[in-house]
Amino acid sequence: MTKKVLIFLMAVGISLAAAVHRWDDSGHAIGLIKAKGGEARHPVSLTSGNERYLLIATATVIPPYTGSARVELKGRSPIPYTIEVARPVVDLGVRHLPRFSDGTLHDLRPRDRVALWVKMNPPKADPVCGMACEEGYERADYRGKSYCFCGEGCRKAFEQEPEKYRDRDGLRGNYTLAFTDTATGRPVLNVPIKFTGKEEAGDGNGHQH
Repeated sequence: MTKKVLIFLMAVGISLAAAVHRWDDSGHAIGLIKAKGGEARHPVSLTSGNERYLLIATATVIPPYTGSARVELKGRSPIPYTIEVARPVVDLGVRHLPRFSDGTLHDLRPRDRVALWVKMNPPKADPVCGMACEEGYERADYRGKSYCFCGEGCRKAFEQEPEKYRDRDGLRGNYTLAFTDTATGRPVLNVPIKFTGKEEAGDGNGHQH
């Protein structure tokens, strides 16, 4: 059996496994890693309000870039996240595979292809201003659900129009999956990620692939 046939069968198996597994919300970003700043094909939009998200980010290294890149999720409020590199079940030695450790892709070479699984677990947010909940924030209950508020002003706004802000405690805002060259500190790829409220989602489920 040739290497091409084996690769095809592995790809089919991964696709079938993905088809039967349902994540709370997921997105797929495709980008290019470049020495002078890479680019993503399109931003990723996720509907806020879920407890976990999965972003599959695939990228190709464009010549002449070589080096190592730090990968981080950046935004105005920290989000707990983990990053894993998708690797073939059986390494047939067809392609060079960069090593990933301590949040860094090591030994990237021209025409390398990488696939990252970014698992995010955003905290609840102030339903009025969208700030991520932190210890010490004020609290108020409505219809059996507890909401947090960054201050008295947001709490009073909620109490005056609770239906307006009900179930809007999912984290909202713009984030970036940033790839930064470790030697120069320069960005080599930025993937925009936007968490939108359900009232903003254009397609009814917030997915973009």
